[in-house]
Amino acid sequence: MATIDGYYFGVCTKGAERAGMRVDDLVAGTGLNPADFAVPGWRGPVEAMALLVRQIWGALGDEYMGYTERCVRPGSFAFACELALEGADVADGLARAARFYNLLGAGIETRIAATDEGLAVDVRFDRPELDPDHYFSEFWMIIWHRLACWLAGETISLLAAEFDYPRPDAYFEEFKYLFPCRHRFGGTIRRIVMDAHALHAPVRRSATELEAMIAAAPLGIMTIPASDLSVARLVRQYLTRGPDLTLDELAHETALSPHKLRRLLREEGTTLATIRENVRRDKAMRLLARGNATVEAIAEMLGYAEARSFTRAFRQWTGRSPSAWRAGTG
Repeated sequence: MATIDGYYFGVCTKGAERAGMRVDDLVAGTGLNPADFAVPGWRGPVEAMALLVRQIWGALGDEYMGYTERCVRPGSFAFACELALEGADVADGLARAARFYNLLGAGIETRIAATDEGLAVDVRFDRPELDPDHYFSEFWMIIWHRLACWLAGETISLLAAEFDYPRPDAYFEEFKYLFPCRHRFGGTIRRIVMDAHALHAPVRRSATELEAMIAAAPLGIMTIPASDLSVARLVRQYLTRGPDLTLDELAHETALSPHKLRRLLREEGTTLATIRENVRRDKAMRLLARGNATVEAIAEMLGYAEARSFTRAFRQWTGRSPSAWRAGTG
């Protein structure tokens, strides 16, 4: 089951909260507990996130979720997708949908254009201060990529992403899965660039498929295997089950040579050591926050030869010992 980092659950309601909505009311019926959102390492089902987004749409009567000055009425995404389905190809379909949204004048301008590198989607918010965490901006950019994948009936590679704000260190590990490509921060624009295949890929979806996708929206778009196909995410899944798996063992599991596995991870901007440390960190925090296991037992579960090695690593992650960190979350 695909999951999403708790950080995104914690920030996705901010627009609705600013409009006077209570988080407890927004999560009612989703199976979510808002107290989990701030628990280090907690991840929630993508299905729950999709349901939460739908409930925010309904509660506000706004598919822009309160992150722009003007509302966009529910049903707008469905109509935009209908227009996209009529496109001569994927690029034309996206351009049709973008023109519709731009005509609404609701606070986001989206431009679809061919570049030397591929198909670019440029996004500009009239009032970016209404989305200080950049939640909806990133969600909006991801939707265009996932919509392109859905229209084509295949995964279209994301080549680059550019942002006019600093690197989001607080959630960068999850960010890299959402944007599995080259990143540039502190620029002058918010843009993603897709492989040139998107320029001429045919639209392979039917009206019946669109009806089913809209009925479950935004779940269908959120679960399209775009970032899920990244090697880094696959390696993370294996390490979550076995934190001490070696490079050779992971290469065997992924049907790749050790050399190719290293190279692909490097191309995605990470390393096996980095992923392993992140997995250990997240699992350690979950075990410390929710269980009664001793530090020694947790160290063993995480594949450390001795507790002091785990304690030293934990201090590097958090600046505190495991015991002090546990006491602070109690």
